[in-house]
Amino acid sequence: MGISLKRATWPAVVFLCAVSLAATVPEAAADDYYLRGKLGTYAPQADDVDELDPGFGVEFTLGKSILPLLSAELSAGYYEASEGPVELTVKPVTLALRLRAPVPVIKPYAVAGGGAYFSKLEIEGAGSESDTSFGYFIGAGVDFKVLVLLLNVEAKYFWSQPTFAGKTDIDGYVLSAGIGLQF
Repeated sequence: MGISLKRATWPAVVFLCAVSLAATVPEAAADDYYLRGKLGTYAPQADDVDELDPGFGVEFTLGKSILPLLSAELSAGYYEASEGPVELTVKPVTLALRLRAPVPVIKPYAVAGGGAYFSKLEIEGAGSESDTSFGYFIGAGVDFKVLVLLLNVEAKYFWSQPTFAGKTDIDGYVLSAGIGLQF
């Protein structure tokens, strides 16, 4: 009797394992690529630009999972802040790594990266200066997954130092909310 119970148990265990693996494959496959657009605000914090009022920010990100909880991202954005006749615009193009918690629907993550920051400082009546500098950032956020749709909130802080008649720190934080797709 004990031998026949063992023989009956093995097919059941193999079947349950196969069903379990099959049920997790669509979740893993759906996380391969994602595309996300975000709107938010850029608030300059460095002493050189902290008199500027917080402004507008937009960013688009294409990401690819490289490990189950680690993704690589390519992002391009546009940030602006101004005060009176002074306007600062920043166009970052960055690469980043994103580490997410292993949670299926609510996906918190940390992100860090760097890249080129194309910056322009314009003063009405005095002209403008442009510069490209290296910058880097850290941040955290959460994606809320609904089928293939991602609803997102994110906060990040970046550092960059273009040259506008001398080195100018344009460091600041970006708070955003967005929507995306996983495919």
